[in-house]
Order: sequence, then structure tokens, then C-alpha cells
Amino acid sequence: MAIKDIMMVVHPGPDGANLDEYTLSLAGQSGAHVTAIGYATQIIAPVSFAGDYPYDLMVQAVEEARAEAESGYERLKAAAPANVPTEFRMLEGLSGEVQNAIGRAARNFDVSIMRQASPEEPDFSNQMLVSVLFSSGRPALVVPYIHRGPAKFDRAMVTWDGGMTAARAIAGALPLLAQAKQVEVVSVAVEDEDGDALPAFDITHHLARHGINAELKQLTPAQTIASTLLSHASDTSADFMVMGCYGHSRLREFVLGGTTRTILESMTIPILMAH
Repeated sequence: MAIKDIMMVVHPGPDGANLDEYTLSLAGQSGAHVTAIGYATQIIAPVSFAGDYPYDLMVQAVEEARAEAESGYERLKAAAPANVPTEFRMLEGLSGEVQNAIGRAARNFDVSIMRQASPEEPDFSNQMLVSVLFSSGRPALVVPYIHRGPAKFDRAMVTWDGGMTAARAIAGALPLLAQAKQVEVVSVAVEDEDGDALPAFDITHHLARHGINAELKQLTPAQTIASTLLSHASDTSADFMVMGCYGHSRLREFVLGGTTRTILESMTIPILMAH
């Protein structure tokens, strides 16, 4: 199934134009519609807050966020080629409510495109990503904040451990893998596993039946699984990575697993993820 319906979370900062270019490039290649999602969060003062409640400041912050999101969409719309239709939707509410709303909205699209949070940015972007991954049942395509240029899918690196999340990621990535000129399925050897057992064997047959000729490679971890995967992606000049997203439930929230979190923090190429 081709990608025809894309959700993009607007990034209002100066680097947002880079995310726009990537999104519009993918949409142009796929013949897809782009829905840009802007958001404005309402902040509630803590119980310990003393003094007059700053209603005016709260209202002003929401209005500024709304204006930035609308400006971000106008930038996207102005850059969109004639064959890429776009539209804008605004979500507002308390911080947690907005994140949950974005996750629910993502259910209505083939894929959500989001920008990786830079080290200087608050954790809100990563919380939105967690909501999309754990609440939507759809894949997310995360673009590094350092990324420049259009979307490229010539060289694909697929991570595979035989698990359910990896299978979902591959299913979501099939339209992109079909475009690739080179697909490599990699698994990382674990000490207590049989070195001759390649868990990706069956999945390469599955890909072949979709017309995707994938090469299989087993990696020996140099340090951590995350660093091994990132180093291999760099060594092979992969254009994008496909991986399952792992996380843990902590009461009513989900938190990303260690390998997933490390890769998201250190990624240098776009990654299609699914949970």
C-alpha cells in the first residue's frame, strides 16, 4: 500500500523549513496529501504557586504558540509544489492533553513525520513522539534536526530481531523499501544466541515476495546495540533506517527503552519507527 496521507507536526523554529522540505519531497514522490498539525499548550501553575494567577501571560503564551504554528504552516504551504495538497489543523489544550490528541490524530494517517528534538529543546517533542508511537498504531518517520535536503530512500537499513515491533516497522516501511535501490536487513548478534542463527532469514523471503531484494547481515556489537546500529548506518551511507520502537509502561505512561532512546538522541539519518 502506497503512502497517500501524511501527518506532519509543524516545527515553528527556523529549522522548520528543513522538515518542510523533507515532508514535501516525500509527498511529491508518493503522490500524498499533507496535513500539518500545529499545537498550543496551556500551562497550569503548580499548587505551590503563590501570588496572583498570571492569566494574561498564559493567554499570551497560547496566542503566540498559535501564531507561530500558523506561520509555520504558511511557510510549508508556500513551499509546496502544485502536485502536493496541504491543509492545517490546530490542537490546543493542557500539555498532556495536546500530546494525547496528537497521538489520536496520527491514527488517521499512513505515517506521521516529526522532527527530532535538539539538545536545547524541552522534552515536549519526545513526549509527542512517544504519544504517536504508543497511541496511534501507525509508524512515525523521525527526521534529525541536523538533516538538510529532500527525502532520499535509495539505501535502506532495516533492523530486525524477529520481534513484533520490528515486524510492524517493516510493514509500515514497505512503500519506502519498494523505492530503495539497496536494502540491507541487519541483526545484532547477542552473546547467548547461536552465531549461525540469523533471525532475519524468513523476513528477507517476505520482502522478496514484495519485489524487494534485501541483503542480510549480522553485526557483532562493538559496544552497545544502539552504537553498533548507528555506526553501521554511517559506514554504509544509509539514507534511512527502519526499526521497531521499544518502551515500558510505567503506571499510566510509556517511556522509551534504552536502545530506542539512545538512537533517537544520536541519530543522523531519518528513522521510520513503529511500536
